[in-house]
Amino acid sequence: MSKFLIDEENKRQLAATAYHEAGHAVAAWHLRVKFKYVTITPIDGSSLGHLLHKHAKWFNPEVDSSDRVILRVQNRIIGNFAGQIAEAMFCGRPPRFGMHSDNEGAGDMASRVCSSQKTRNALLRYCWCATEDLVVADWRAIKAVARALLRHQTLKYAEVVEVIMPGSAALVEKGVRANGARANQSSMRTTELLAIDPRNVHTPPERPIDTEGWNQDATSDSVSKAFRRRR
Repeated sequence: MSKFLIDEENKRQLAATAYHEAGHAVAAWHLRVKFKYVTITPIDGSSLGHLLHKHAKWFNPEVDSSDRVILRVQNRIIGNFAGQIAEAMFCGRPPRFGMHSDNEGAGDMASRVCSSQKTRNALLRYCWCATEDLVVADWRAIKAVARALLRHQTLKYAEVVEVIMPGSAALVEKGVRANGARANQSSMRTTELLAIDPRNVHTPPERPIDTEGWNQDATSDSVSKAFRRRR
């Protein structure tokens, strides 16, 4: 295989990874689940990218079954599914890598709040469908975050929010209305985050692809294996 073809394949894989991680990040933002950062930089060959969550001290589903905890479990499962669904929309096919650990994480989350296999299956199926809706609704935000990741490799939570809602970084970090100087700095940072060579970004489909044929496999096979109760 020529060096040119290898480089093109690497670019395609990097772009797919960016959309995968952007799906995770935008879903977390949409559902108000804060994280430390999202990156497309590989770590020890174990993953092509990842999102690092912030641990909420109150989140303990083993001993707390309050509505807040149940909602957080659902949101984390949706966040896990969002990466592979966003990648599939971008590539026009199911992802080849990265979904197994996400599915296992979703299954583990479901097992922490469900007492039967039937209930876990129902919860995961609901979250999968909800994730499809979220990715379609937030596709522009996912596209913007993916482009920023391709340029910067790693984005903090506030920077992701800035990409999605330009001018908001100062508000996110300080919780106050930005003054003129900080607003100008925010605008400059937004320009830097969004600037990217369009030759390195593949154009996603204008309309969502039909995922019905393959998400059944993902739900009934790899996902179901992941969320079996561990003895």
